[in-house]
Amino acid sequence: MSVVSADPPVASEPEAHQERAGAAARPSWLRRHRTDLLVLAGYIAAGVYLYLHLWVAPGERRPQHSYSDFFQFEWFLTADTRALLGLHNPFFNDLQNASVGVNMMANTSVLGLAVPLLPVTLLFGAATSFVVAATLGFALTAFGWHLVLHRDLDLRRSAAVLGGAFIAFAPPLVAHGNAHLNMVSLFVVPLIVRYSLRLFRTERPVHDGLWLGALIVWQCFIGEEVLLMAALSLAFFVLIYAIRNTAGVRAMVRPFLTGIGTALAVSLPLLAYPIYWQFLGTQSYSNIGYLAYVTNDLNTFTEYSTKSLGNDSGVLTSTNYAEENAYFGWALPILAIAIFVWLWRDRLARTTAIVGGLFALMSMGPEIILHKEHTGWPGLWRLFVDVPLLDSMNVGRFTFVTVAALGVMLAVATDRILRAAPHPTVPVRLIWAGALAAALVPLLPVPLPAVGLPPVPRFITSGHYREYVAENHTMVPVPPIDANSNVLPLGWQVAAGMDFRLPEGYFMGPVGEEREADNQPPKGPTSTLVLRVFGTGKAVTPTAAQREAILAELRRIQADALVAYGPQAKTRLPELKATLDPLLGPAKQVDDVWVWDVRALTG
Repeated sequence: MSVVSADPPVASEPEAHQERAGAAARPSWLRRHRTDLLVLAGYIAAGVYLYLHLWVAPGERRPQHSYSDFFQFEWFLTADTRALLGLHNPFFNDLQNASVGVNMMANTSVLGLAVPLLPVTLLFGAATSFVVAATLGFALTAFGWHLVLHRDLDLRRSAAVLGGAFIAFAPPLVAHGNAHLNMVSLFVVPLIVRYSLRLFRTERPVHDGLWLGALIVWQCFIGEEVLLMAALSLAFFVLIYAIRNTAGVRAMVRPFLTGIGTALAVSLPLLAYPIYWQFLGTQSYSNIGYLAYVTNDLNTFTEYSTKSLGNDSGVLTSTNYAEENAYFGWALPILAIAIFVWLWRDRLARTTAIVGGLFALMSMGPEIILHKEHTGWPGLWRLFVDVPLLDSMNVGRFTFVTVAALGVMLAVATDRILRAAPHPTVPVRLIWAGALAAALVPLLPVPLPAVGLPPVPRFITSGHYREYVAENHTMVPVPPIDANSNVLPLGWQVAAGMDFRLPEGYFMGPVGEEREADNQPPKGPTSTLVLRVFGTGKAVTPTAAQREAILAELRRIQADALVAYGPQAKTRLPELKATLDPLLGPAKQVDDVWVWDVRALTG
């Protein structure tokens, strides 16, 4: 028989007094973590500094060198929010590419950011969510690496702060801060590293494996490219670390495999359907084709980024401002080599340096390019270029692993200097501070330049579009959406609360018989006709076959109206009217746009 006391036991008065005294002496959570919070606040301040020109008017500006990608990520955040609130399939969306749709899992839809940012997007809009996500992406990435270096590798706090700051605010990440939320929101990666490292010495491999599995799922929904890069670098690290350390590794195998098995048991079931949809669902593609071949010129490793203090000329030497993937200057590579030689006997530093160097070599692609000229020298990536999945990686971004390796090396070396007893005659710490200043000060970023967002037409903001385009029907923009020169209609769609659909668009989707990815779909007959008018500057009379194809397309995509907008359309308005009026009926000016109402033709 179970006996349960009716009243809880009462401690004697001396024992109760000791418990109260112990509780009073124990510092609060805030006091225990105040240094961590100060470090995090410093990193957030650095992130705000980087986006200073956006924070002046959040939601009203975009990074100057974001190209079309800002509008794409704004659209993704809004579309994700709509899917979450409406309980729609978040892995597919038909608001772009009307009647065909977009495979969101096969795009950088950043669902893993849209979920925590949902209140910000609802209250302030996706443009504000972009700057919040980017700012916190840099800050939390730095803080995560600071935790790995300080708590897991037991480095001095100051060394860990330095390492975290370098990794998050290094030139390649700052460059991607112009446009790519998925490439600057790397805060899950150091947590993955933390739990992966714990598996080698943990007494709770299942517990740590559960956390690792959850983190893998989260990172997958932020950016699969980064997740695959992290997995590759950790695999290389483990293999290289195990060389000539067989006895030590053998004792770690069982907890490591148990933890990895647990992580896979958690992540694979949760990711099975999303991954299925990505590779076999509607609008899936085989690989990213020519878009994968963004590589780094050899010379860019010792140049300075256009967004760093060391660049006086501001001349761009990379593919674009968002792909300045190296740019370490001369002093940092020299310092890194010196650290590598000095700490050769340190297994962690040696392994980290080798992995960072390998990924730097792979980032140059299958052939070494020097000043945009082919050298004929084979690159290390030639060994992996045809491996499935790897053939769709943007290898120029492999320097993100190099950045992490450099940050760890700088932190370990700084920790060694700080722990060493002062030399009686040589000011070692002063010399080290000078070396760090010479290597890192020229790499310090300047605030990213920003420009105002273009105004949304009154036709949209006034709600007059609802008189011409029914909910979930299609508005056809004139000129059509173009990934490189015209994605403004995506902003209209966002401003309208995703009320209508758009034909074609800017996203990654399959093209051609090989189903390789392109960032915009082939133009339909309507866009082809309109683009011909813009290209020739003359009115075009479509053939009977072209007329039939255009009308069939407008019916298929449930088009309600064609809308001409902007200075380009205004310049070609006479030719557009001469081309489209006989086909669709006379255009009507509404607010600041011209509208061809085609509902009578499309039913």
